[in-house]
This record gives sequence, C-alpha cells and structure tokens, in this order.
Amino acid sequence: MWDNIRAWRWATGAFTTLSLALLVAAIVARDPPDFSDMSIVAVVRDGERHPVWAIRLASAAHEIAADSLRDEPAPPGRVYQLWLLVPDRTGPRQIGLLPSSGRKRIAVSPENARLLAGVGELVVTVEPTRGSPVGSPSGRTVFRGTLEKSG
Repeated sequence: MWDNIRAWRWATGAFTTLSLALLVAAIVARDPPDFSDMSIVAVVRDGERHPVWAIRLASAAHEIAADSLRDEPAPPGRVYQLWLLVPDRTGPRQIGLLPSSGRKRIAVSPENARLLAGVGELVVTVEPTRGSPVGSPSGRTVFRGTLEKSG
C-alpha cells in the first residue's frame, strides 16, 4: 500500500481539501469588528450641515457601520440609500441602505472598502423600499458627507 502512487495522490488530495476547509472555517469564524474602536471615515450631513450619520470602516472585515446621530425617518414607503462618489471613477458606487436610528453594519466589497479609505464623497438618496431598482441613484440627493482620508 505505501508504494502505491494512487494511495499517495488520494491522501494528498484529501489533506489538501481538509486544509482548505479548515482555512475557510478559520476566516469565517473571526469575531466581528468592534466599531467603537474604529475611526470615523465620514460624517453625512443634512443641507444645514447638521450631522445625521457617522460612517466607520473596518477595512479588513469589508464592513462599515452607519451610526445614526439623530432619528431620521425616511418618507413613507422609502429608504435612505448610501452611495460613494470617487474622483476619476464613472458613476456612483452603491454602498447600502441606512438605518433611520441606531447602528447598522453593512458589508462592502473589498474594492469599496479600499475606496472608502481614500478620497471621495458619500451621498444619500431617497429610494424605494428595497433600494434603487436601477443600480444607480433614482431618487434625489438629500444628505452628503466627505471622506476623511485615513492615512
């Protein structure tokens, strides 16, 4: 049996598969980020410059936390949707739906996490209940915030 090449190939394949499965399990089982230790990358403000949401970024976890700084209910049948505008990029990038109060964790793509750590602007639009149906803002912009480049 020990000189059988098929047995060694099978054993190598099984150990490789098991190792990859354990690696994925270790990555998935990470504790969620503690956003209270994360710096704010942007404050989204209303037209009178009053703060509405603070946005914190956990870049390694590809997540943001949107903390409501005051209750801001959306119009009936509508939601607030967050978009990222970056210089030298065409069109806004969809980030997610914002909470009307409290904190909401929002998963972002690795590319968006990288861009959120740079220079740009966040805008919030009023959209239908499930967000923009067209992949770009369909409603009017009601809030804005500038990204504070994080080193």
